[in-house]
Amino acid sequence: MKTHWLFSFLACLIFSCQTKNNQTENSSIEMPSYKLEVLDSVTVKDILATLFLFQTADDEHLLFKDAMAAEIYVFDKAGNPIEKWNKKGDVPGSFSNLNRNISTDKSGNLVIVDIINGLKVLKKNGDLIQDFGIHYTQMSFSGPITIFKSQQVIEKDGKDYLLYSLDVMEDLNGDFGPDFFHARKNLLLTNLETEETKAILPFPEGSQFLNGNMFLFEDFRPVFSYDEQSQMLYVAFQNEPIMYSYDWSGLEPILKDKTNLDLAGFVAGTGFEKGAVGYGKPTDNKINPFPSQIISLEKYGNDFLISYKPTPSDKSGLAKMMAGEATKEVFWRLFEESKIKTVVLTAKGNLIPLDLPEMNTDSFKVIGEDIWWMKKHTGEEEQEDFTVYRGRLVKE
Repeated sequence: MKTHWLFSFLACLIFSCQTKNNQTENSSIEMPSYKLEVLDSVTVKDILATLFLFQTADDEHLLFKDAMAAEIYVFDKAGNPIEKWNKKGDVPGSFSNLNRNISTDKSGNLVIVDIINGLKVLKKNGDLIQDFGIHYTQMSFSGPITIFKSQQVIEKDGKDYLLYSLDVMEDLNGDFGPDFFHARKNLLLTNLETEETKAILPFPEGSQFLNGNMFLFEDFRPVFSYDEQSQMLYVAFQNEPIMYSYDWSGLEPILKDKTNLDLAGFVAGTGFEKGAVGYGKPTDNKINPFPSQIISLEKYGNDFLISYKPTPSDKSGLAKMMAGEATKEVFWRLFEESKIKTVVLTAKGNLIPLDLPEMNTDSFKVIGEDIWWMKKHTGEEEQEDFTVYRGRLVKE
């Protein structure tokens, strides 16, 4: 039976969100192998939540949120509950369930970006510190639900800033054409004391997004990692297999290097003619149902962890998806082939596939030297106990 699988696809996303020439995933030279070694784990119990996600941890506490209910949970390191609160309704510092993964500042305060209510800074007990508005009018919301980093608190010149890219489009002044991509700046930097916000980082020269064609929003959403010690900013755009390296020791990031990423199964798009895609449209199953996407970029020691979704190789199945003729079996086969993969990009420029354990939402959070992830729930019964693991990447 011919079936449209858009809603099934979205549901699966929720539960599954100078060039170096010596880089390779398959080389005759013997490459090191890596494994994720578990250091410890914590289980929190008797949780009644719709979509319970680990957010971050420090020396004293673990932080989770119910992504559907916009509720915050704080536990001690033994898993004992400390705080549970929300900011729903007409209250100072209110935020909805349309918020990105939470960051913390140097004092352990929560930094939350809500696409409707703006940027909030709150103490772990919910006390409000800063209540900032939105920077851009919101046009759309999209993307898989993961626990990957989606924003980063950074320090520059002794001041704390939030570096982030809204999961939305800004107001369009003028025509949605090639000039939009030449003028666009892709990251936002907000002073966490004064609310002063500026847009930074245009597309670098030579980027595929400056070829004169039009692109869907999820194609050019940036992922990034800033290293305070070296003052280097590393950026990739989701559908472009290149990592750009910027020196950010001055006022603005200056492009210093780019690394082509030979990711298995990754298909970079060339864009579409003007008028083929609408402004603010995140994806389009009729023209590209399973786009390749770099979902996460993390600096880890001297290496990088890059997580991405490949495009399925079944061209017949993709054609059926685009025509709205895919059966349930075809859809699930394509979905399995497009699941998130993670590779290590070494300091020497080699790409090494990383075999990770099963993880809830197929994602993890890097906090210092540690990698945190949630135990995958495989049972059909409603889950009330949740386990989070802490581990480190080691060479075998």
